[in-house]
Amino acid sequence: MGRFLFSISILSSTLIANDYGFNFDELEAIEIKSYEYNGYIKGDYKYQELDENYKNIYLGEFFLNYKYFKDNYTFHLDIMANYENIDNKEDDKTTLNQGFLNYKYDDNHQVYIGKKSPKWGKGYYINPIAFIDIKKDPNNPEASREGFTQLNYKYNKVLNSSIKNIAFDMVYIKTTKNNNEELYNENSNILAFKTYLLYKDIDIDLIYSYSDKDYNKIGFDFSTNIKTNFEIHGEYGRFDNGYYSYLLGLKYLTLDELTILSEYYSQNKTQEKNIPFWDKRYIINSFTQKEPFDILYFNLYYKNIYNIDDNSHQNKLGFIYSGIKNLELDTSISKNP
Repeated sequence: MGRFLFSISILSSTLIANDYGFNFDELEAIEIKSYEYNGYIKGDYKYQELDENYKNIYLGEFFLNYKYFKDNYTFHLDIMANYENIDNKEDDKTTLNQGFLNYKYDDNHQVYIGKKSPKWGKGYYINPIAFIDIKKDPNNPEASREGFTQLNYKYNKVLNSSIKNIAFDMVYIKTTKNNNEELYNENSNILAFKTYLLYKDIDIDLIYSYSDKDYNKIGFDFSTNIKTNFEIHGEYGRFDNGYYSYLLGLKYLTLDELTILSEYYSQNKTQEKNIPFWDKRYIINSFTQKEPFDILYFNLYYKNIYNIDDNSHQNKLGFIYSGIKNLELDTSISKNP
């Protein structure tokens, strides 16, 4: 079965950046704003060929991030609106990805309450220890994701020792059939704990998630730079029903500004086929070349997701042009052999 996908993505970002000058006498006259915001508007056209069937797909996306500051309080809001047209069948939805209040008691203690995405884990494409996060989309792993309503306490301390920094997170989540149901579709209580350590130059997270109805989970991750241009990272997560998964990865930047990202993912049990990385073993490789042949504002990229167990794979080749202010043009071709 052959598949051909042609996609053109246009990303328009709201960026606040103005050129201006001032002298030190004018510093007192500068007003510090109590808010900040940014966002983007994205449009996609995709033409898909699958055997003798063809599809025309139009996608639209609007994202807004807003923060308001008052004394020790910060209000954070992420809103995403999506439009979909597949062969003239339309659908749209608006999602509150995040909406939470942060209270910073002092430099060491903070509290968050509301809808929040913790984004736990070091992997770029999948995170075995993201027990209280929605899974990433492997085709768009950096996209904003919907969080869960929670109460989160965070403690942070800078140390003068081989352990340079320590942080502690405690998260409480209540699930029902109508709230946080993606985690567990019944009344349940979830407590998740994360301890972060910066040991010399190694980032380490230790994770434990308790549920009074679902499986308990434990895991850890690490990330470190062997050289300034060479990073390695990994994760391991385990449920108390015997399921486990792990990831090992590297990221390398060459002198010619070629970024190489490679990750190996493995789990001991297969999952439902409608979710990403459902089979047991995968290798993900991506290559991004900045300004090849010295073409300004032009990036060339290639990504391959390979299923080791059934030898299937997905290839994507494309380029990004960003030479127009606040506008990005992304053109790509994908093929599944």
